[in-house]
Parts: sequence; C-alpha cells; structure tokens
Amino acid sequence: MLICNKYINILIINGPNINFLKKRELIYSKVSFKKIKKKILNYSKSILNIKFYNSNCEGKIINFIQKNLNYDFLIINPGAYTHYSISLLDCLKIFNGKIIELHISNIYNREFYRKNSLISLNSNVIISGMGEKGYFSAINYILSI
Repeated sequence: MLICNKYINILIINGPNINFLKKRELIYSKVSFKKIKKKILNYSKSILNIKFYNSNCEGKIINFIQKNLNYDFLIINPGAYTHYSISLLDCLKIFNGKIIELHISNIYNREFYRKNSLISLNSNVIISGMGEKGYFSAINYILSI
C-alpha cells in the first residue's frame, strides 16, 4: 500500500528491557526481538519503510522521536515508561503521524501498577496481550486504513 505515491514510513520503538526478550519472564516472549524484527522485515519489506529503535534510556527515546516527527506511524512498546513517563507522553503529543501503543503482555491483567498507561492518552490504537503477534497486528492495522 502506498500513501501519496510513497512508501508508508513506520517507526517501531521499544523501550526498556525489550532487548532482553527471550531472556526475561515467559510472559513476554519465547522469541528474541532480533528474530521478531527479522520476521517483521520479511513480512513487510516490499511495501513499508520501517525504522527500528530500542533503548533502555528515556531521553534517548525522546530524542529519537523528536528527530523523526514526520513518519506516518509510530508503533511504540514503551515498556515500564508506559506507566509513569510524562516526558514521553509530552513528546508523543508533537508526533505528526498516528501512534500505536503496543504491549506484549496484557497490562490490564497484571500488577496494579502496570494497569495505568499515560501513553494511552495520546495513542490512536492500543494493542495489548497478543505477544509478538501484536507487532503484526499493528502492521495489518496500518495496511487496512
């Protein structure tokens, strides 16, 4: 699918500890993010321009978003920043495209402190609890609009 005769440009940003998928509790994933990334690229390589970014540092994530404000979509798994990062929420308010908030686990069926998402206040779509398939659901959503 093309938007205005150009590829759809997507940022996929992962916050803290997503780089440790497969090494963390099984509630998150049995598969490393490196393998998930490879599957995403194989799935969408001919129709989407995807830029990946992962950081355990809140400020680096914010800097990256600020440098890429004009992407069509942002799929963000903010990790623990979901629940308390006002600075990330403020940064997302200036992003020009649509924002898809993604969580591998179901944050609404977890500990009480994980049920609240500040990021949801500025998200267009929320995907939670689908495991690694959530990334593909986000891409399929993008392709459907």
